[in-house]
Amino acid sequence: MQISTSFFYDSAARRMTDLTGKANALQVQISTGKKLNNPSDDAAAAAQVAEFDRRDADDAVYKTNLTLAGSLLQQADTTLGQIGKQVQKALELATQAANGTLNASNRSSVGDQIASIRDALVGLANSKDTRGLPLFGAAAGTDAVTMVNGRYAYSQANVSDIPIADGQSVDVSVSADRVFQAGANDDTLNVLNTLVTALKSGGDASATVKDAMDKLKAANDNVASVQASVGAREARVELQQGLQQAASTDRAQLRSSVEDVDPVETITKLQQTMTVLQATQASFTKLSSLSLFDYLK
Repeated sequence: MQISTSFFYDSAARRMTDLTGKANALQVQISTGKKLNNPSDDAAAAAQVAEFDRRDADDAVYKTNLTLAGSLLQQADTTLGQIGKQVQKALELATQAANGTLNASNRSSVGDQIASIRDALVGLANSKDTRGLPLFGAAAGTDAVTMVNGRYAYSQANVSDIPIADGQSVDVSVSADRVFQAGANDDTLNVLNTLVTALKSGGDASATVKDAMDKLKAANDNVASVQASVGAREARVELQQGLQQAASTDRAQLRSSVEDVDPVETITKLQQTMTVLQATQASFTKLSSLSLFDYLK
């Protein structure tokens, strides 16, 4: 009888301890809104949540990188648009200068206007990006375009790849020589410089003007081509941003299904557990108060 009595007390105690623990766990879940409050609650689910955390951390970095890449490419796109307009203006002025009715004074005035365009192009070429670095690929602290021995020269471009996803990056750099050199002998800035000198010299500039017109047409096409390349990279960044947002939303939903509690379901389970616990406690109290004579009746 001693063994049976000991077993009765031990079994009842374990039962009530288990039910109390389950009730406490359910109460914690209700208060936190999470099914997983300790890795031991569900090792497999905890591993999934840890992976979600890692991906969320990676995405935070990629989101910042995508924003930066988009900003830099948009700035390059806008600046290239301005460069294209200036080159087009220079071509129009060169076409005007080709008019044989212009006198030396008129040609000199056109030369002044083209010189102003040339200087504006140099300023655009040496623009700084949102980080304060040269927009067109030169190393920090240097200009993309400089004057060397009477000719415009271009600094060595620095390739700037920015990671935007696992195993993916986008080049946000555009070198100044790529923008202004349409061919081996078609350096836009030096073409304009030569044209300005010819128009202001007072002599016959017809050959120089004709050569400049051909090269400026090529320069105009080249700037448009570079701008299209930048636009394609912008589109890629925008696409990746959309994909990242969609993946983030899907991951959040999956994480919720793994980690979050259903309040109604959990409250119902708590009520059921508390009912069973109270019934068990009541039964234990009643049975433990019975005498041996009561057992034998």
